[in-house]
Amino acid sequence: MKKYVTGILVIAWMAVIFLFSAQDATESSQTSQSVSYRIAKWQSQLFGEEKTEEELLGQAEGMQLVIRKGAHMSEYALLAILLASHLGCYSFSRKKTLLLALGLSACYAASDEFHQIFVPGRAGRFTDVCIDSIGSLAGILFFIGIGWFWNKKSKKGPSVLSR
Repeated sequence: MKKYVTGILVIAWMAVIFLFSAQDATESSQTSQSVSYRIAKWQSQLFGEEKTEEELLGQAEGMQLVIRKGAHMSEYALLAILLASHLGCYSFSRKKTLLLALGLSACYAASDEFHQIFVPGRAGRFTDVCIDSIGSLAGILFFIGIGWFWNKKSKKGPSVLSR
């Protein structure tokens, strides 16, 4: 059952990534601008700053590149985690599972950038493949860390809360 659920999650997440990449340049820019603006507004409210609309828009524009690239990394970190979870259902060694998840994520990043060549106003960039692959690596490292933490916790036995 786990194999099917994780497989469906991998395919669904790949579809989400594909749909984001299918946005033309204007739509993609509006999406990231909207997210950047909300973050700028939230930050202004959090720190009690009373920024004007013009200042918020300027801050959002300045953050847009970081937001876009961070979104790329996050998308592929999650893809790598989902792939590692799915591939873990098979009889691969742990090392092979993690390397396959990383490799498949990087290959999907390359195919996604190729796809963007055909989207109006978008371009396939090698640097984006590298950024996506770094995100995939971060996801794999997170997956390893969670596994290490989980194994360490389970070896200690029941916690005080479970008694």
